[in-house]
Amino acid sequence: MSMLPTLSVRPKTGIPMSLLALTLCVAGTAQGRGLLIPEDKQVPPLAMVNHQVTITIDDQVAETRVEQTFRNHTARALEATYIFPVPKGASVRKFTMWVNGKETPGEMVEADKARHIYTDIVRRTQDPGLLEYMGNNLLRLKVFPVAPNADQKVALTYTSVAPRDGDLVEYTYPLKTDGKATRTLEKFSIQATIKSQHPIINIYSPTHSVTTKKNSDREMVVTFEREQGLLDKDFQLFYSQGDKDVGLTALAHRPVRSENGYFMFLISPRVEMSQSQVIPRDMVLVLDTSGSMRGRKMEQARKAMRYCLDNLNPQDRFALIHFATSVNKYKDTLTEAGSEHLEQARKWVDQLEATGGTAINDALLAALDFRSADMGRTFTIVFFTDGCPTIGETNTDRILKNVTAKNSANTRIFTFGVGEADGLNATFLDQLAEQTRAVSSFVRPAEDIEVKVSGLFSKISHPVLANLKLETGNDVRLSEVYPPQLPDLFHGGQLVVMGRYTGKGPAALKLTGSVGAETREFVYETTFPEKTNDDKSFVEHVWARRKVGYMLDQIRLNGEKKELVDEVTLLAKKYGIATPYTSYLIVPDGPMPILAVRDGRPNVSFNYGFGGGGFGGGVPQGLMRGGMEGRGAGPAAAPQQVTDFARRLGDKDGSLPLSRDKLQEVELREAAKGAGDREAEKKALFMAITQKETYDEAQKALKRHDLRGVQSEKLGVELSLQMNNLRNQSRLTNSALRQVAGRNCLEIGGVWIDEAFNAKMPMLAVQAQSNAYFRLLERHPEIKPVLQLGNFLVWIAPSGTALVIDANDGKKELTDAEIDKLFEAKK
Repeated sequence: MSMLPTLSVRPKTGIPMSLLALTLCVAGTAQGRGLLIPEDKQVPPLAMVNHQVTITIDDQVAETRVEQTFRNHTARALEATYIFPVPKGASVRKFTMWVNGKETPGEMVEADKARHIYTDIVRRTQDPGLLEYMGNNLLRLKVFPVAPNADQKVALTYTSVAPRDGDLVEYTYPLKTDGKATRTLEKFSIQATIKSQHPIINIYSPTHSVTTKKNSDREMVVTFEREQGLLDKDFQLFYSQGDKDVGLTALAHRPVRSENGYFMFLISPRVEMSQSQVIPRDMVLVLDTSGSMRGRKMEQARKAMRYCLDNLNPQDRFALIHFATSVNKYKDTLTEAGSEHLEQARKWVDQLEATGGTAINDALLAALDFRSADMGRTFTIVFFTDGCPTIGETNTDRILKNVTAKNSANTRIFTFGVGEADGLNATFLDQLAEQTRAVSSFVRPAEDIEVKVSGLFSKISHPVLANLKLETGNDVRLSEVYPPQLPDLFHGGQLVVMGRYTGKGPAALKLTGSVGAETREFVYETTFPEKTNDDKSFVEHVWARRKVGYMLDQIRLNGEKKELVDEVTLLAKKYGIATPYTSYLIVPDGPMPILAVRDGRPNVSFNYGFGGGGFGGGVPQGLMRGGMEGRGAGPAAAPQQVTDFARRLGDKDGSLPLSRDKLQEVELREAAKGAGDREAEKKALFMAITQKETYDEAQKALKRHDLRGVQSEKLGVELSLQMNNLRNQSRLTNSALRQVAGRNCLEIGGVWIDEAFNAKMPMLAVQAQSNAYFRLLERHPEIKPVLQLGNFLVWIAPSGTALVIDANDGKKELTDAEIDKLFEAKK
């Protein structure tokens, strides 16, 4: 590998290192990744043990410290050079490596001298994700020896300025977002401390499920931690500032000027609220004690009830009801939540036993009777059941009408479906919660009711604003808003509202809501852009998931209608959303399940695309005869060309078979090839390669117009959980479909293929990391995001020719004329 003069460090004792890609960050879109490159080209990359990031953002000035630990798994000492691409706009304060307990600094190489180093690294590691860093400055440190079978820590600290747009500040920590993702062997963590002179009102990450600790209005701590963390997408963090009691942050995305834009509103109250701003509550806890609750479910339910009682505030009031064949009350009136009263209520709960039928209608109406005329208090019902109504009114539609008629004061009814018992109607519980602006939850047999209840109860403990309503001026109109009915706002909580907008320019957003009998109004000045060129495309993708969730709910409630099914299918294919009609797009939190065949029998395994070392130079299982890469498959596992694989994908007319069943059949046939057993191939055709059983069952039930089948029991609960997940989506999820360079590409068997590919079109194969590959990139840099998908892909060039990238096959040299012809627009 060609290198400029380096700083050599030769300690007396060995230093362990790893060779796996690292990833570092900076605000905006700049990226940085550290690598430890061995001088011995035969040594593959090794493993990253830990990746820990500590960020401090003080009034937009961000200091990022990254500590990474590497492991040399080899049994011999190695000579290696550690390099780090410096993020553009970042100022490196410290770059050190521990050698014999001492920190040793590295040196800087300017961008114009570092370009050929990056090219060599991409060739060596076969990792196209590194193409991002060409043109960056470079830090490096040469180390010898890298000791065998030991760990070594590297640390880097740099500062940058987080960009600000109005009151919105954005911070990005780029990780490995292209090609195949890597994992840490142990811990991956991010901790960001945000400090500001002005109150921080909203914190949001579209990419990671973060935990937020609010020390005060002006200091918050955001954390994310995983064991064996997947480094698969950038860590993005947004926060805004303001001085209102309730803050609203607007994020907008409008990639096409002539089309409607997309928006996301984040709404949350201030952290520091006076005791006078906390609204006292009246709460009724209603528990199903029918015979089916007997045993462990009853024990857990009693614990859940006690948890609710333990977390009432002194100014609150409560009532308790249990029901089976009849309805029984703890007391006939609301009880103050004093310590003596609560102790007596706990004893009453401990004595509850399960027996009899299920009088749901009577129990709900009895709970609503506790509503008082005091409008200065909120009134909430928490309703637990594990079955369907069997006593009194048993028609769920009429029960909903009865509740609606009596619920004139907008009481919230939070529902808990317990288990998956015969007759449990998940759709009924969903509707009961939704029509009262509450939420439904379901507790599977293996889950703890108390944990689920405590999670909900902590969110609804301190109501701030109810009956919310959003309005804009005449120049901007909002449409397709999800959720259609805004839920209540609670202290410590955050509402995420999404939709589309027409119009453009400055606008005043008005948020109204009630605090007891008082109506409050907040006005926010924001701008709806005519066109955006930023990195907020997640707004569009998350909105699409929410819309699909609501449409699937309508299908589950009323049955299939062609226009709904067509729209669900269109959105699901465009945005890579798993549905009963497109479940082939599932990629559950990382690797895509690929079927392998061992000893003539199918076996589901997971393809991370690592090949032998972790950089993406290996052959995807879809290109392996027998799908047995790295498993001692012998000659049967010889790699096949991407070109041949793509041609075999073609349907009768040459186009990609985009139906789920067709794609499943293709992948399973590829996995079964080479097994030498026709029976094994037949078995493989009936094996699922994704977690799609629920959607398959749902589709069958809908086709035979069996609405009860998709609303009740185990399938109903599973569908409800899936739909709730979609309807409440607030961050990006993994998908087997990506939009790159204006085109949709679908991952099939580890190969990314342009959705518009046709097996009959002309094809040009280029070997990854060859001279032809880099000349393509040099003459047409717009192809960089395409190449970053990986070393196995098929992409339709402007000329209409399918460009095939293959790590093991294809042309190594191309003339400029051949390249230019490839990019000439098709006439």
